[in-house]
Amino acid sequence: MINKFFLAFIFMMSFINVHHLYALEFSCDFEEVHSNGTVNQGIVLLKKDKLRYEYYDDDLFIIFVEGEQTYLFDKKTNTSKNIKNNLDSIQIIMKLANQFPYIKKDFKEKDTHIKIELNSQNNFIKRISIDSKRARLSLYLKNCILDKTINNIFFKFNPVFEYR
Repeated sequence: MINKFFLAFIFMMSFINVHHLYALEFSCDFEEVHSNGTVNQGIVLLKKDKLRYEYYDDDLFIIFVEGEQTYLFDKKTNTSKNIKNNLDSIQIIMKLANQFPYIKKDFKEKDTHIKIELNSQNNFIKRISIDSKRARLSLYLKNCILDKTINNIFFKFNPVFEYR
C-alpha cells in the first residue's frame, strides 16, 4: 500500500513546474560594456520577480524591478521615479531568469536580441549580450553568489538600504 502512495507521489511530482525548485536567487558584480566603449560597474541582485541593478558610480542610479513595475532611484537626490512599464530588455531578462536553468542561449523578442554565455565552471550566466533600439551592450557577471537568501529589504526603494 505504501508503495502505491509513493509511486503516486512521484507521478504527481513529475508534473510540478521544475523551475520553481530552482528558484533563481543571486547577487553578482557586473561590468556593463556599451558599443561606444563606455564601461559601468555595479551589483545586481535578483530574487524571484524582484531585481536591483545598482551602479557603483554615485552619478548614476539604481534600477528596482518588482513584478511589472520598474523604478529608477536617483542616488544624488534620494528620489525615485516609476517608469510605467518595464523596459523591453528588463522584461525579457526577468522572463529568462524565471526559466533558469532551462534558458535559451539566443532569444529575440520585441526588437530585442539577447545572447547568453554560460560559465563553464559553474554553468551560471557569464555574459548577457543585449542588442536593441535603446542599447547595444554586453553585461558581464562576476563574483556571483548563488542561492544565498537575499533579504527583501534590499529590493525596497523607499528607503533604500545599502547592499555590500
